[in-house]
Amino acid sequence: MSDDSLQKKYYQEVASYYDEDARDFEQRYEENPVLQRIRSAFREITEEAPFTSALEIGCGPGFDVEYFASKYPDREVYAIDISPSMVELAQKRCAERNLDNAHFAAGSVEDIPDLFPERQFDLIFVYFGGLNTVYDLREAARHIRRYCTPDARLVLTFVNRFYLTEIPLWLGKGRFGKAFQRITNRWRGYSDLREIPSRPYSAGDIRRAFGADFDIVGKRGFSLFYPAWYRSHLLPKLGSKAEKLWNLDRFLSRTPFWNIGEYSLYEMRVKGDT
Repeated sequence: MSDDSLQKKYYQEVASYYDEDARDFEQRYEENPVLQRIRSAFREITEEAPFTSALEIGCGPGFDVEYFASKYPDREVYAIDISPSMVELAQKRCAERNLDNAHFAAGSVEDIPDLFPERQFDLIFVYFGGLNTVYDLREAARHIRRYCTPDARLVLTFVNRFYLTEIPLWLGKGRFGKAFQRITNRWRGYSDLREIPSRPYSAGDIRRAFGADFDIVGKRGFSLFYPAWYRSHLLPKLGSKAEKLWNLDRFLSRTPFWNIGEYSLYEMRVKGDT
């Protein structure tokens, strides 16, 4: 089978996973305070970068496109997702608010020239690990560079390979394979019932993939000790300690331990941009 055929089959599997996930994704998000708080932090960092034309890769049901398109009506916000069902939800969300500056298409990073011909972006952002499911991260970085203006800024978040506080939680349940699956690159998503083609990334993986085209100008870790979004049920048990853990994460993000959490966020700029 050719590499093109393998890539097509790979993305079909990813799309199928998220098409199924779209059925109740919005409801699960609305009920998850951890997910909402982390998303708000992603947005705050993203808004520090001025833009006129933004692209979100992996838009899901369009929460963030709606946010940016409504807050900045004089700017254009484009978005793609590999899942047609997710794109349909996103289009409906923005159409209900008459957001004419929001534009959507179903496809992968490699499809962008066909989806948005001759379009370049001065802001590209990815929330909650949308690039963990690309076929080849280095090739994805090369494609992204082609769509950037010379002064473009990137805000990219990745599911992290070394989520160290997760290991003892799984070990305590006797799930030894689950505890080390990220480190050994056997991670296939969060569910025990459904697998998704994906790969968690280390800081070294990110540098190797993006370093030829981009400079990393900022970085921050999330859910180092503050619960990951899929452990939001722990918040009531933590009580006032939850806020202390959030602040601990913010402090550790300024130390060499910034990269031990569930997510790592990277701010990048095109090489040569001053």
